Amino acid sequence: MAFRGRLDGGWTLHASLILLILFWGLAFVAIKQALVFMSWITLTFLRFLIADVLFVGYLIGTRQVRHPPARQDLPMLVLLAFFGFTGYHLFLNLGETDPNVSAGTAALIIASAPAFIAIFAIPLLKERIGRWQSAGIALAFAGLAVMIFFVRPESQFTFRASEGALTVVPPAIFSALYAVLGKSYLRRYPPFTFVAWTLLIGTVLLVPLLVVTGRSVLADLQTMGFAGWIPVLYLGIFPTFIGYGIWFRALERIPAASAGAYIYASTLVAVFGGIVILRESLTVGAIAGGAMVIAGVVLAQQLRKRSM
Repeated sequence: MAFRGRLDGGWTLHASLILLILFWGLAFVAIKQALVFMSWITLTFLRFLIADVLFVGYLIGTRQVRHPPARQDLPMLVLLAFFGFTGYHLFLNLGETDPNVSAGTAALIIASAPAFIAIFAIPLLKERIGRWQSAGIALAFAGLAVMIFFVRPESQFTFRASEGALTVVPPAIFSALYAVLGKSYLRRYPPFTFVAWTLLIGTVLLVPLLVVTGRSVLADLQTMGFAGWIPVLYLGIFPTFIGYGIWFRALERIPAASAGAYIYASTLVAVFGGIVILRESLTVGAIAGGAMVIAGVVLAQQLRKRSM
């Protein structure tokens, strides 16, 4: 792809990752903006549709469209498509419809995904974690619980779960499963191609839901206007298509742990973007819980690197 030449140099690599921070961090803000004009189902479909066009263009341009996934891989690819795209984005978009779940809160909950990856890697990849790594993961999960039960403004004084925050937890789990279960398939398919096929399959998985809610989707398309299309186009092009291109090209050149540090920075972009652009505010529970999640995950990852 065109990204390859631009990422060869050191400074251009990190410059592209800074763009990735902005693209992925502001995606949570764009979701909030788009949901003003459409349902969470319409948003998921349109984001996929725009990215599909670009990914199909990539497959055609690289002639990989002539080599579709092997038939024996399809059942697992369908499952991965649900985890990585269909389920992830449907639940994330639904969670952000809750006014108590700010863009920053959603990003902080998603930041717990590496903790779920560590948990799933034990039975699925036969990995081991030490005592201190376990403590870091436990801290991350404790922070997740704090955000779930204290994200509502009135929950600062009352122990009350937020339905919206709970809805954003499955995407963190799905993201972890997509990473863990998809690891072996990245040895068979180029990473960007793997993403392209799973996204296309994920779009197909949306069809039954679109059939059921067809009238609502058509109504959204008729009323969303240009203001509704702006965040949708942003989501389909920048965080989805270009974002994955930057991410996987970067992983070819620097360790995953180093690249992961940029992902935490994207969480901060989502927090500040929500405050500046959407005039959102964060509760004490969201701030404290988010800090616990990031600290726990970073601690677990640093200890894992030292033990390797």
